[in-house]
Amino acid sequence: MTCSLLARATTASSRACFHSQPFQSQSNGFATFRGKRAGIFIPRVCSRKYESTATASAVTPSVALQENIANAPAPTGVPAGNLPLDRPSWESIKQMISYPTLRAIIENPYQFKTMTPVQAEVAQLLPGLALPPESTSNDVSTCPRDLLVKAKTGTGKTFAFLIPAIEARVNAIHAWGKQAVRDAGLVSDKHLEAQARRQFTREHVGTLIISPTRELATQIANTAIKLTHHHKDFEVRLFYGGSSKRMQMRDFMKGRRDIVVATPGRLRDLLQSEPEVAKGISKCKMVIFDEADMLLDMGFRDDIDAIMSYLPPKSERQTFLFSATLSRTVRQVAQTVLAQGHKFIDVVPESESPVHAHVPQYHTVLPTPSQQIPHLLRLLAHDQLTNSGKSKVLLFLPTTRMTQLFATLTRELSKAVLPAGAHTKVYEIHSKRTQDSRIAASDAFRADNSGASILVSSDVSARGVDYPGVTRVIQLGIPAATEQYIHRVGRTGRQGSTVGRGDLVLLPWEIGFLSWQLNEVPLKPVTSDELARQVQDLAAHYDADPQAVFKGVPIKLHDARGRPMRGGPRMYDAPLSPRLSSEEINNSIAALLKHIDEEAIKETFASLLGYYIPKSPELRIQKGNILAGCRSWATEACGLPTPPYVSDGFLQRMGLNDGRTKHFGKSYRDPRSSARPVNSWETRGKQNKRSFENPRGNFRRDEQLDDNDPSGNVDEYRGARYGRERPEPRKEWGRDNDRSGGVDEYRGARYGREKPKREWAHPSDPSGDTEEYRGSRHGRENRPHREWSRDGPHRENSSRGFSNR
Repeated sequence: MTCSLLARATTASSRACFHSQPFQSQSNGFATFRGKRAGIFIPRVCSRKYESTATASAVTPSVALQENIANAPAPTGVPAGNLPLDRPSWESIKQMISYPTLRAIIENPYQFKTMTPVQAEVAQLLPGLALPPESTSNDVSTCPRDLLVKAKTGTGKTFAFLIPAIEARVNAIHAWGKQAVRDAGLVSDKHLEAQARRQFTREHVGTLIISPTRELATQIANTAIKLTHHHKDFEVRLFYGGSSKRMQMRDFMKGRRDIVVATPGRLRDLLQSEPEVAKGISKCKMVIFDEADMLLDMGFRDDIDAIMSYLPPKSERQTFLFSATLSRTVRQVAQTVLAQGHKFIDVVPESESPVHAHVPQYHTVLPTPSQQIPHLLRLLAHDQLTNSGKSKVLLFLPTTRMTQLFATLTRELSKAVLPAGAHTKVYEIHSKRTQDSRIAASDAFRADNSGASILVSSDVSARGVDYPGVTRVIQLGIPAATEQYIHRVGRTGRQGSTVGRGDLVLLPWEIGFLSWQLNEVPLKPVTSDELARQVQDLAAHYDADPQAVFKGVPIKLHDARGRPMRGGPRMYDAPLSPRLSSEEINNSIAALLKHIDEEAIKETFASLLGYYIPKSPELRIQKGNILAGCRSWATEACGLPTPPYVSDGFLQRMGLNDGRTKHFGKSYRDPRSSARPVNSWETRGKQNKRSFENPRGNFRRDEQLDDNDPSGNVDEYRGARYGRERPEPRKEWGRDNDRSGGVDEYRGARYGREKPKREWAHPSDPSGDTEEYRGSRHGRENRPHREWSRDGPHRENSSRGFSNR
């Protein structure tokens, strides 16, 4: 039955269409999982109603580790513990891992024979690395539990951490079932043991793998599914943003939780909103951080700290941290999440470049921005001519808007310029596309066998994602960091492949990044004129003998029934030399730029400003030079008639100012004067008070004050200093019955007149008049004080009593 289903799945795989599920497609009523390599599909019989989006089932019975070893064939090859240093075989660790895992590696679906260095280093720690901590085996006491691994990209790091994770889960399930039987006071009870195992797998998360991007998380989940193909009922769950949270939670609740692969943002969201996820993660015994340096570079440090708060303490879990580089931030995180006695594995010697040495790398500094698009087209044509029938190019750009623009340019210009012409397949991946379309484009490029394919991508495909057969990586503009350049180049020449090349294309003002940030990378210079001559020579060679260029390339234009083939490499239409001439390339570019929306170019220009201006310290140039360079790019490379307008507010937000004010270069201005041109004396004496008629309390020069306004008018306080006599003040203040008197009442001899005698409103006031308290100090004799007594209202007493002064 299983064999017949496998045959049906293989036959129908070519007709299977891509659905929105993370890593599967449906055909003939059952699911077929899209694997890491093209053409490999793993069938799973299941109900359509409850089909899981991230589940791997197997076709062999489940057995414990010891039973697997007993039933496996006799071990051959190198004994355990004596692994050779150069490329040990997988069969040499047959006694260290379970037979279903080994079968998936050496037979179906992978058929691998030897290990990579990082896989060999981790395999030496098995089986002790995968045994439960409470095991009595000597391997547990001597083997470290936590790992910090530094390895290049494309060296098999995914296998290095997935194999211990799978083996640890198998051993934990087996140990839990045995412990349940012992707790029941029994020696053996298969029914109770199976029930305990089933409950354990549905409540406890086995391994949590945290990945920085959706694409890398999907790839890890696919690899885990294929690697557990022969383990019965082994399931993988996938949590990432951009897809239905309800569907992900449905699969998580109804199935097993052997391996959970997640991105930090979605996982933190689920931990805070779904108690069942937090409960399962709290019992997780193994945590793996893949591409740890990228996790930190993308700003996931806070998310990582929040996730770690839900996990068991370091003493109760295992933690693996894999990274291509070990920056200071990575070491800080390692000290936080790893146990004190963790093991450090470094398969990148200090004397060796972090980039693959066998991948030739070139850089080009263009003399003018107008040569950027022609140089890019020549690089693509050069790859199609040097890798005829198998060209596969990854084009990286710094921003999303630029990725959208150049995807359109490449798609349209390839029809008229490139050797493959209209048969060139151009794919596009960036953050503006939906998750379903990104998965579809990634899978289509991975499985493309047309011999002339291009993937235009932002940094979502820069790290970890495996695209087999990539022949060239082109980077247009500077990467975000030196590590990003390393990971981009690592998309080609993977798994020891000798086919691959890297090209870095820079504008004149970007040369600082090459001099200061990539000084340790083995980059060779190539000029635009030199590349143009190479392309012309290759085109002339193809025109002379096309069959010699495609020698050894299987070309099938029709299938067995005589129908035209849609896929597969095709020979180029000769002659190519006229099509690849400089004049023809420039004419094609000029004709296309006339139809490009200017707003799209302006939006790309704004995105470049936002990307490059913060990088002025890395480029070692001023921000003003970056602005001028981006403006010249918009006019010379993209054909805008005038440079895009940039507002002063935008430049200030970008930090593009030198501290000059708006008065710089103008004539001298009195700093005491106000903004509006008025006389300096006009507002003197004005009281900043509010009234009911004018709550704001300010007046214009031609505005008259209210007659009842107690503040008076302007001329009231103007004196001889301004060339005129002081006018007579107003006699009355405010209302007629105001008891405060007039202004002259309080003007004394100091102002040229005698101070008037003050009169009280009530003559019967016992305090007396004002003259009663004026003494010799003011020019007259003291008068006796009045004293209140019990006998009468008051009497004179100059010596003692209570004075009313």
